[in-house]
Amino acid sequence: MNTTDNLIPRPSHVALLDGPAFTLGSTARITASDSAVAVAQQLASLLRRGTGYELPIVEDTRPGDISLELTDTFDGGPEAYVLTAGEDEVRLTASTGAGLFNGVQTLRQLFPAAVEGADRSDNTWVIPAVEIADAPRFAYRGLMLDVARSFFTVEEVKAQIDVMTQFKLNALHLHLTDDQAWRIEIHEPEHNPSGLPYAQLTALGGQGAVEVPTAVPARGRQGFYTQQDFRDIQAYAATKNVLVIPEIDLPGHVNAALASIPQLNPDGAAKPMSTTAEVGWSTLTADLPATYEFVREVLGQLAAITVGPYLHIGGDEAKVTEHDDYVAMVQQFVQIGADTGKTVVGWNEFAAVELPEGAVIQYWHGDFAPVVQQAEQSGATVIMSPAANTYLDQKYASDSPIGLEWVEGGPFTWSEYYNWDPAQGGLKDQQILGVEGPLWTETVRDNEQAQWLLYPRAVSLAEVAWSGQEVRNAGDFRRRLGAMGERLAKQGVVFQEAPDVEWSANSTWPFPETATSSDSKYGTIEA
Repeated sequence: MNTTDNLIPRPSHVALLDGPAFTLGSTARITASDSAVAVAQQLASLLRRGTGYELPIVEDTRPGDISLELTDTFDGGPEAYVLTAGEDEVRLTASTGAGLFNGVQTLRQLFPAAVEGADRSDNTWVIPAVEIADAPRFAYRGLMLDVARSFFTVEEVKAQIDVMTQFKLNALHLHLTDDQAWRIEIHEPEHNPSGLPYAQLTALGGQGAVEVPTAVPARGRQGFYTQQDFRDIQAYAATKNVLVIPEIDLPGHVNAALASIPQLNPDGAAKPMSTTAEVGWSTLTADLPATYEFVREVLGQLAAITVGPYLHIGGDEAKVTEHDDYVAMVQQFVQIGADTGKTVVGWNEFAAVELPEGAVIQYWHGDFAPVVQQAEQSGATVIMSPAANTYLDQKYASDSPIGLEWVEGGPFTWSEYYNWDPAQGGLKDQQILGVEGPLWTETVRDNEQAQWLLYPRAVSLAEVAWSGQEVRNAGDFRRRLGAMGERLAKQGVVFQEAPDVEWSANSTWPFPETATSSDSKYGTIEA
């Protein structure tokens, strides 16, 4: 079986060609015009590590080279690409850098898995003679990382971006605030009518974290991003064709803000910081002027440092907020967000208010009818994140110390995240912006634990979001997923070895339920 049979996500069109395969030789070069050099450099970096070849980047082409070409005449959409390989050349063509980047992710999978290793290998680097024409089903293909419950450093976030992008995932939603912590710096403004101590949001709120007795360790990690940190994450993400979507969760999930800024409380007294994993018990106050002053300043500063078009304002699980107060506040928050010039995103509860044109609803749980109604009447688009098909924090097994298990139908493995169609409940493809897999971190404490919950289920979501329904097949995907194990292992990526998959290599990290000795990084855990 050749490597074209193992591609993930499944391309739109794959045709094997008559003629000899392409062999990457030690004198090969990568040819690229100025506009394609950035992607060419990434490809060269990947291939140099595994092959040990010099692979200089040049402008002229000769037999044996890999060629990257951007052209205005290319037709297929901004993320589409065409890849052709024959005896003399591999050629990637697209209309944008994003399209070339996607093509490079396919190209790396056409090489033997040894190309993913950290050290030079003596493999023969052969690619079948093939033509691939490919484009995504949905424009938005994302993961969400909850950095509020437990903090992830800038470098850890970058490492997550490195892994997700090989599967053509292109959006990273950062859940920056919650009851337990506030993770984004907000500067003290010159005009501060109520004298709100914004610096306390990170001085106090940034030191918060969740505590769950069964997590390892029990307490999450503290920390926050400066505004420059956030710019740094976005700049790095942009080099990997990833858009960053920041979220400030309102009007619930706000205890860290209520603890940091006394004026947000009707009695003027700061709430105590909390470490509980319970949800739905905090709220902003609708008839307090400081509420809107605060939200306007926070969303304004965040929008000013956000490169992408989206600003997520939460809206979920406001269980102690009276309905009329919820509608009154969220209606104003939506307008404040829109006034920044950003497209406002919210969890599906915010479909209860009048949304501006172009707003995005992220469906996760509950009544689907208001989402469909908004899509039909206001033109809102939808990010599909139904919990039973996308929530990456759910446990693989009920006795695992990592993960949650509130979603009906669990425990969940790769198949529940693969065997569904985002176009459901009356929604059509054109009303769906895309698919996102959220990773909530009540029980997650580092990148290894995060990866173990993410993979292989995020790979399932990547194919759901990229590949047309007509080219997807669960049995074939199971086989391709197993073949992907060797690539993940060589990259040092932690993944859960689903027992119904025949893996080509073992994960680099032990299944945590087997950690039973005091020498384990998990301490003593009952299997």
